[in-house]
Amino acid sequence: MKISKKITFIAFSFVFSGLLFSCGSTATLDSNPKQSAAPAEEEPSNEIEAKGTGSLKTVLPPPPAKLTEAPKFTFSGDSLKIEMEKTYYDGFELVGDVNASEYYALRLKDSSSWAIAEINFPAGSYEGLVNVLSPDSNHSKFNVCVNDDSYLVYGSEPPLTQYELTTRSVVSFTLEQPVTVTLKIQQNDAKNPENNGQNGMTIDYISFKKK
Repeated sequence: MKISKKITFIAFSFVFSGLLFSCGSTATLDSNPKQSAAPAEEEPSNEIEAKGTGSLKTVLPPPPAKLTEAPKFTFSGDSLKIEMEKTYYDGFELVGDVNASEYYALRLKDSSSWAIAEINFPAGSYEGLVNVLSPDSNHSKFNVCVNDDSYLVYGSEPPLTQYELTTRSVVSFTLEQPVTVTLKIQQNDAKNPENNGQNGMTIDYISFKKK
């Protein structure tokens, strides 16, 4: 009888422990929230392919509205930077690019492409540089016009195939008095066929500084 009671006690303990484990597992499972509803559809985003970066995609900020007339800028301090997408342009392709200074740039498509802005300059001497991405040597040169003066600009030769400043071809001029100039960026100089440029490069911005 002593052996029999001991066996009965062990069996009862085993069954009771099994019941406790079962209840604990059930409580744990029930504590998780049930996902009965289907997940909501995501809101559409302004995801676009970022040009100049292979197949990379990213969500870019909205591009600035396309202007219908030349914007006016005033040079003050030591420098002025003008984003190409914030000029008045035609025949350029707006390009979204994570490597551009404000995520957008303009691609010069052909000889009819132009971009214009007006700038109020105090008297003084100035230098201008363009930040440009050229795919190769056959798509790297273009003209920057300051009023009637035209400058053929380009980056490294061969191009670096990344954004670079046109330090090899600086836009340099001197103004004897305060004046508002018309800045125009285009492929060719109609008055000077020797300054004929090319197309296909992506232009990020142009900056001016005092000499």
